[in-house]
This record gives sequence, C-alpha cells and structure tokens, in this order.
Amino acid sequence: MKNRNNVIVGSIVLIAWMNMVLPTLLSAHTGDSLSVTKLKKYERTKLRAANYYDDYAYAKGILVYKKVLNILPSDDTVKLDIAKGYFLVNDLDSATIWYDRVFANNIQGISSEHYLNYAEVLTSKGRYIEAREWYLKFEELHPNDRRVKDRLIGLDQIFEFYKDSVRFEIWHAAFNSTTYDFSPSYFEDQVLFVSARETTKGIQFLKPKYKWDKTYFLNLFKVDSANHAHIFNRKIKSSYHEGPVAFYNGDTRVIFTRNNYTKGELRFNKKKLHVQGAKAEESKEGINKLKLFFSEKEENGSWTTPDELWFNSNEYSTGHPTVSKDGKRLYFASDREGGLGKTDIYRSIWYEDVWGEPENLGNIINSEGNEMFPFVDENEILYYASDGHKGLGGLDIFKVDLKKIGDQPVNMGYPINSSTDDFGVIIKDEGVKQTGYFASNRIGGLGLDDIYGFSFEKRRAIPGKVVDLLTGVPLDSVNIAALNQNGDTTSQVLTMQNGLFNFPYDWESSYTATAIKSAYTKDKLTFTPSDIPAGDTIILRITKELLIIRGTITDEIKGDTLDAARIIVKNETTGDQFGMKTREDGAYSFIGQPNTSYSYTVKKHRFFTKNSQLNTKSQHTGEIIHDIQLEEIVIGKPIELDDIHFDLAKWNIRPDAAEELDKFTGLLDENPSIIVELSTHTDCRGSDPYNLNLSDKRAKSSAEYVIQHGISKQRLAGKGYGETKLLNKCDDGVKCSEDEHQINRRAEFMVTGFLPAVESEEEKALLWISPDYISANMSQNAKEKVVFVDHGESGTVTLSGTVTDESGNAMGNTLISVMEKGKRNATQVKTDQQGNFEFKAQPNKTYRIVAQKQGYLEEGLEVKVQSSAVSDLNLELAKTD
Repeated sequence: MKNRNNVIVGSIVLIAWMNMVLPTLLSAHTGDSLSVTKLKKYERTKLRAANYYDDYAYAKGILVYKKVLNILPSDDTVKLDIAKGYFLVNDLDSATIWYDRVFANNIQGISSEHYLNYAEVLTSKGRYIEAREWYLKFEELHPNDRRVKDRLIGLDQIFEFYKDSVRFEIWHAAFNSTTYDFSPSYFEDQVLFVSARETTKGIQFLKPKYKWDKTYFLNLFKVDSANHAHIFNRKIKSSYHEGPVAFYNGDTRVIFTRNNYTKGELRFNKKKLHVQGAKAEESKEGINKLKLFFSEKEENGSWTTPDELWFNSNEYSTGHPTVSKDGKRLYFASDREGGLGKTDIYRSIWYEDVWGEPENLGNIINSEGNEMFPFVDENEILYYASDGHKGLGGLDIFKVDLKKIGDQPVNMGYPINSSTDDFGVIIKDEGVKQTGYFASNRIGGLGLDDIYGFSFEKRRAIPGKVVDLLTGVPLDSVNIAALNQNGDTTSQVLTMQNGLFNFPYDWESSYTATAIKSAYTKDKLTFTPSDIPAGDTIILRITKELLIIRGTITDEIKGDTLDAARIIVKNETTGDQFGMKTREDGAYSFIGQPNTSYSYTVKKHRFFTKNSQLNTKSQHTGEIIHDIQLEEIVIGKPIELDDIHFDLAKWNIRPDAAEELDKFTGLLDENPSIIVELSTHTDCRGSDPYNLNLSDKRAKSSAEYVIQHGISKQRLAGKGYGETKLLNKCDDGVKCSEDEHQINRRAEFMVTGFLPAVESEEEKALLWISPDYISANMSQNAKEKVVFVDHGESGTVTLSGTVTDESGNAMGNTLISVMEKGKRNATQVKTDQQGNFEFKAQPNKTYRIVAQKQGYLEEGLEVKVQSSAVSDLNLELAKTD
C-alpha cells in the first residue's frame, strides 16, 4: 500500500496524511556540460516534476523526473527523487532498483531520509544484512530515533518471528481486484472492505482518479455469498475516499473514515448532463484531511445521514476506527499535534451520550513511526499496524492485551507479517481457533493491496519426552500429568518406549507437566504453550534416586559459611580419593555409596585443618548431611599441649613427651602455613633464674625434636618463660596444692604468623570435582543447558575400560555415559559382550564416567585425561536390593 511517510499508511486513501513539505532536492554535480537551451529545458522540467511532488501527484512526478534524466542521465539526485517517488507510492520493486543504482556509486552528501528509505526497501526484499548497514548509518545521524533502534533489534531477532508459523493457515481472498483492497470489517454475517476498484461502469468517466498514483477513489464494499463485491450503502458513499469502518451495538451503529468534503450533485439541465463536483475542505497547508463520521441504522433498515464526530479537525486527520465490544471505547489513528510519531493510536470513552476527549495510548503502543488500523476483539486484545516497532519490514501487525497494564506489543510474526506492508486485521474467536482477515501488499497478490483470510490454532499438541538426567536415555512407563494454572489435572498418560508423550494444550494458558517414576527422582516444567516455538519438544529429566552426601563448612565460633575450603574425601573401602572446594555458600555434595566409610580432611588458610569420619551404613538413596566446623587461627592466642612431662630438673624428651610432640608435629604438617612459638612454663617453686633457665632449655629441646621430625626451623621457635606467666594465684609465698601447681607447669604453643597458602604435591595430584553435584534438585535453568549426544567419537585421546559385576563377570551391553567437567553434556557408548568400552576424549580435561545397567546400582569414577591413552577404567556394578 502507498504513502508510508506522510499518510496514515494503508489507507492509501487519503491525501490527508501528508504532514511535511518535501525537502530541497540535491543539486546535480556531474561534471557534464549542457547547452544553454538544454540547461533551461533541464531546469524547467525538473521544477515541473518537483511541483508535482509538492502537490503529492507522485505518479506524474515520476514520469517527469524520468524526462529530466533523459536530458542529463548522470544526475544521481534525480535518480534519488525517482526512487523516493516510487517509495512513497509503495512501488518497492521500482524503489529498490533506483536506490540500488545510486547507492552502488557511493556518492556523498545524500540526505539521511534516503538512508532510511533504502533500509526500508531492503528489509521489504528480505535483504536484512544490507538493511542493517543503512539503518546504522541513519542511526549515527539520529541516535535518539527509537523506531530505528527497534528495527535493528528486530533484524537481530528476525528468526523469532517465524516460530509460530505452523499455527497459521492463510489464503488469498477470492474478492480481490487488481487495485487496492484493504481494511476488512465484519457486519452481521458479511465481510466489508475498502477498495479502489471501478464502480458504476456507465458513468465511470465521472469518477476522478486519485492524483497520488492515478487510482480510483476508495469506497466501502460488501461481499456476497458468491464472493462478489458490491457497494455497501449509498448513504455512506461519497465522491471522495471512504476508508476503514467499525460497526458496533449489534451492528446498529457505525463509525467510518471519510475525506473532509461537501457532498456533490449529479443533475440534467436542458437535456444535458451537468456535474457539480463535491468540494473537498482543506487545511491551512492545502491538505485534505480525514475525519470520522457516525451513522445509525433506522427501524426500516436504512442508515441516517452521516454526522462527523466533534473532535475532527481540518488541520489533522482522524480515522481507522474500532469500537470495544461494550460500545464504550473508540480507538482510532490520528496525526494530531502532540503525538509521539507520525500517526498514533488514540482512545475516546463514551460518557453521557458523547465521545470524550481523545487520549494518546502512550509510548508502549505508539512509536516515532506510524501506528494505525487498530482493531479490538471481544477479549480486549488490541491489534494494530506499526512500522515503528521491531518487525519483518514495512508495516507489521502487533497485538497487546488491554487488560494488562503495561503489556508490551507482540509481533504476530510470519505468515501474518511479511517483509512488506501488513495491516488492517480483524479477528473472530471460534473456540479452539481464531479466524479473520488482513491486508498486505506482499509478493504474489493480485492487486496493489490484497486481502487475505487466515485461521489460527489456539489449541496445540506439544510433544514431550522424558530422559535420564545423566545419560539422556529415553525412559518408558513414566507417569506424566499436565496441571492447569488452577492445579487441576487436565491430562495424564504413561510415556512410550521411546520416552515420548503428547498432550493438547490451550495456547495462552499456563501448565505444569510432571514426571514420576518409581525409584526415580521427579521433575516438573511450568510453561505457556504460546512461548514454545513450533517444532520444539518439552524435555523432562529424571534419574535413579542416588545417595547424595552434602554439607556445609562453617566457622565454629561465628557460624559464617566458608568458601574456598578444601575438602579431601577418601573412600576407606576402595582407597579412592578426590577433592572439592566449597563455593560462596560453603556447601559441597557428592554421590555416595551404601555401606561405605569416608574420611574427610578439611583445610582452609588461617583455619585449623579438621578431620572427620562418615559411614553411610545401608542407606542407598536420599541425602546424608555432614556439616563440619573449622576453628579460626588467632595470632597470639596460647593453645596448650597436653601431657608433655620432663624429669625433675631435666630437659630431655621422655618417650611419653615424644608421643605428644609427634601429635604436635602432625598438627604443623596439616597446617603448613602457620608459624608458631613453642613455650614451656614452671610453677613458682625454685628461684626465678633457675626456673627461667630450666624452662627455656625444655622449650628449645622440644622445638629441636619437632624440627628433627621434619618441620622447618623457620616455622618454629622454642622459648621458656619460667614462672613469669602463672595461670593462678600460686606465686611465691602462697600455699597451694599440688594440683594447683600442676596448672602452671605446662607446655603451650601459639601462632605468631602465616606463610602464603601452598597446595601440597599430594593435593596437586588429586582429582578435584565440582562441589555441587547436579542431582534431582538441580535448577531448571541448569536442566535446560543439558544437551545429549548419541555416541563418543570426537577427541584425540582413547579412553578404555571394563565393567564387571561383584563376582568379576563381564557386564555386556552396559551404558557408559561420559560427562566433561564443567559442562552439561553426556557422550554415550555401550560395552561389548566382554564388558569392554572405549571412547575418544580431549586431552587435559577431566571427565566423569558413569556405568548404568538395569537391576544394578549405578557406578561412576572421574579421570583427568592426559595426552596419552588411558586404560583400565574399570567399574564394578552391584545388584540392587
């Protein structure tokens, strides 16, 4: 349809939408020389063409500009004028050809409006990559143009507009003509539409043509049962344009669009036919604007003489009406002052027998471009056309729920929308589907604008599948239930052998699908069918219930969770070890085995290392919680060493003292970053110098013992304090019991500093796994990232192993799933009859390998792949109870 920029697009109708004077055309700088005579002819002809454009007679203007080009073929500015003329009359094929000719030459100084026009015609041709380049050029000069920003976003998301295409069926209406047909509407059981087709052939010479593009003026037609079109009503018909129409109140009232004009007459005088033409009223700028008119159906079935609505004006256009089901709200398009774009959608409310002051629907619905052709269905969904929101190109049809405050417009996507203009939709709700009509000038139509019928499935069957979370193997006999948003079960079924299930859903409702199978975890997924792209499958993931050991590492005094704590776990049954490092929440988890003892060593810089034990006993599934608290190391805080005794007046290390010092040495080994002072103390009996000397010798001999047993002398100092640091009242001259004196005869150590944290060689060689094993409690976001492949043939390093049962018998046909650490995918192979398996992996990566077979407990291991082959990855499966 014609006139994208200066009329309410699609109403081809009405000159009235012109709202700007064409900019001064670029002067030609071609270097060609013309004779004086030809130069004068060139200038006269070019001025005449520009005058046609100024008068909006683009069809004539294009022909004259072509004559200008015959005089001076190298004038690129004239080519731009021709391209623009074709763009304004919506001949996008021709506009593309002429713009291509100019922009291929990379000429400078082109007005930015041509950048935008060119981007639009490229989009209409599906040349999206090129269109993006010219939108960006325009955006550089107009950085605040929201319309172009939305266009660029739309190009980035272009394939999103195709996701629901299978839900639509469209067809070309049989009543189309070779000219403009658009703006369908419903009246009783009939379809009405606007058309520029020829009317009464006998007096067609009286029918002036529209100077914009030399087509006949628009009229309102009705479609009969044989798909033939007839003028709807002579009372509503005028000598100029009749545009979009809205019937309401049981089809007894109508509001329609018409040019601003005074009705003309046709009469005979002295046997001669005389025509008194209808007079068009114009604005101050000389533009004939659109107005809304009202008519009411009388008891005899005729329509009253139309009256215009009070808020019409000669200075701006008002048209494209639609009325809500209750007849209380009128929506229309207008280019009145104060709008957000070229044309905006407005609303007027019926109150006390009059339509209220129009109000703009705001910047969520309206844009800097054109919003027009509104239609409100019985469910309060507003449909309208826009070229200012992200879309496929040209005018696209959008919908927004008026019942939801702030609801964002949604592009209806392909095939309702195309890369050309799509507009003027009407819709009926027919239960499980919607039907309707819309207009488009897409390729393949009969005329300039054509009307298309469509049906839209509101209820769709979405395939679903249940797979094992770890392996991706489809699971049969899983109970699937679909619950609606009220919690009622709408469907229930068991999955088939391939794990598939299928339910029909109401398109716009919300559902929760749940998967339940005995001895497996559960899964559920909440979704709205309209949000799921066509062709997608709902995936639910469950797995055999596992024994998960989890816990949290905390500060034993403050209770804070401790991140980066290193947990080394040893399976005392198999001797296998692995490590984990807690994250911010201090939590860890791993898969445990029944009837197994695990030993823990937990380390963190500036905390004392802690050892603990755990036995799973006969528990096979569920969770075992094993929390651990660490003691923070405080510099300068004395910590007593128990049972370090010396013979009277001696400082040599006795066997019982050596045993305690060995424990102290072990503590220093477990905490390699601390620097300590080992001190000894005496009671008050004996002289001060004697006690000080004796305790110092004992401290130094104790420190030397520890140093000789592997502790660096830089980490340990021995010092005696005699009786200078008594812990009670037992000073000189005070009578005390032997037990009271014993309190003061002690050995202590205190931390005096820290070395940097260093990972031991043993820890470096350890297998470190994720501290948050992905179990049945994994988040839905994590589940959506799980991707499965069928077999493992990628990689350069060969890994091989064998699966046996507890008696050493080969386990053939066992599924082996291999998961790379840090990723959510699994590679799968199966063992041969001898229980052997082999797959390819990438070097310098860590993998978890899981063996699964019906009737046996799952078994897994982790391995870091080096640059050479890895073999003997043996797994042993135990039968389930």
